[in-house]
Amino acid sequence: MPSSCQTCLYRSDHPLGLSFQVDSTVAMCSGCLTHAEKHQDIWEAQQAYLHALIKSHQKQKRQYDCVVPVVGDAEDYFTLTQVLELGLSPLVVSVNDYFRNDIGWHNLHQLITYFDLDSLIFNPDLRVYKELVRTSLRKYDHLLLPFLQLHTSYPVHIAYERKIPLIIWGQHQAIEQVGKFSHRDRVQMSRWCRNEHDLFNVDCDRLIGNGAQVKERELNYYQYPDITKLNKAGVIGIYLSNYLPWDPLAQNYQALAQGFKPQTHNGTFDIYERAGSSVYYGLHDLLKMKRVGYRKVSDHLTREIRHGRITRTQGIDLQRQYQAQQVDIDPFFDWLDVTQSGRQWFIKHRLKDVAHLIGKEIKDSPAIPDSISSLLSGDAKPSREFILFGKGLHI
Repeated sequence: MPSSCQTCLYRSDHPLGLSFQVDSTVAMCSGCLTHAEKHQDIWEAQQAYLHALIKSHQKQKRQYDCVVPVVGDAEDYFTLTQVLELGLSPLVVSVNDYFRNDIGWHNLHQLITYFDLDSLIFNPDLRVYKELVRTSLRKYDHLLLPFLQLHTSYPVHIAYERKIPLIIWGQHQAIEQVGKFSHRDRVQMSRWCRNEHDLFNVDCDRLIGNGAQVKERELNYYQYPDITKLNKAGVIGIYLSNYLPWDPLAQNYQALAQGFKPQTHNGTFDIYERAGSSVYYGLHDLLKMKRVGYRKVSDHLTREIRHGRITRTQGIDLQRQYQAQQVDIDPFFDWLDVTQSGRQWFIKHRLKDVAHLIGKEIKDSPAIPDSISSLLSGDAKPSREFILFGKGLHI
C-alpha cells in the first residue's frame, strides 16, 4: 500500500484510517475519491431524502423540532442558516469547554442573538473537568477529550430528555477527511461513530478508575445515552455535509456578514475554524503533532487542495512553513494550575519530540495564494484568554 496520497497531503497512517486506489499513474486516497462526489449529480436526490426525513420529524405539538449542537464556530452559523431555511425550530445546545477567549464568547453569544434562538449552555463541574483533562493529558496526550465527550453526548441527552427527535450536526469529519463512507450512505449519529471518529476509542470510562478520581454520578453527561432508550424514543442524529456539497472555507466566509468574528493564528491560515479557542492551535496542536505527525494546518491545506484552491506543491510548502511555528504552552498550564517544575517534567518526558516548537517567537505568516486569501477577511486577536464564563460578553 502507498505511504501517502499523491493528490493531497494525507498519509496512510491517518488516525481515522485511509485506503488507496492505485492506477498506473497515481495513488489516490479514499478521502480524495469521496471528495469527488461533490462534483457528481447526487445532490438533488440527497436533498429530496433530507426534506422527507425532516418532514417525518417535524414537531407535533412540540416546541422544538431539533437540537443543534454548537461551539460558536463559523460552521455553526452556516448550519443554523440551513436549519432555519429547512423550516425547523431548533434548540441550540453548547458545552462550555472553559477554553474560550473573548472572541470565542462573542461568537457564541452573537450566534444565539443573531438567529434569535432558544439555547442551553452547559457548564460542567470545573473540578471534575480539570481532573479529566489532567488524566487525558497523562494517559493519551490529549487535552480536549473531556470536552469532546461532552460535546458529543450532552446534546443527545437533552434531545432524549426533552423528547426532541432530531439532532442536526454540521460536517461528518471521517467523511470529509478520509472518505470513510460515501455521502450516499447518509451516515447517522451512533455510539460507534462517536467512539470511532470523535473520541478515537477513548470513552469516558477509560479516564476514570486508575485515572481521574471522580464519582460515577458526576460523569453522566460525559457518557452516551443508552442506545435502546434512544431507539425507543426515536432520537436520531444527521450530518448536513451528507446532503450539501460541503465547502467549509466558502461557507464560513458567509458568517462574517452575520457578525462572526474570525481570529488570526500563527499556526494556520484558517481564521474561522475554532476561532476563539485558547488551546486549539496551542498545546492541543502540539500534541496533535506528537500523536499523528502533523498539525491542524495539514487538514486545512488538504481540504483546499481538494477544492482546487491550491496545488499539492503549494500545500507541501505551506505545510512546512506553518508547522515550524512555535507554540506558547504556558497559558494552558497556568489554567490547569501546574507548577513550573511540573511543566518542565511534562516537556522533558512527554513533549521531547516536539520541544523545539515550544516558545513565544512569532514568525511572519506564509504568503497565501489569492484563491484562499480572497475568502479570508479580518485579523482580530484576543484581548483575554481562558475566560471561564462569558455571560453577556461582547467585544
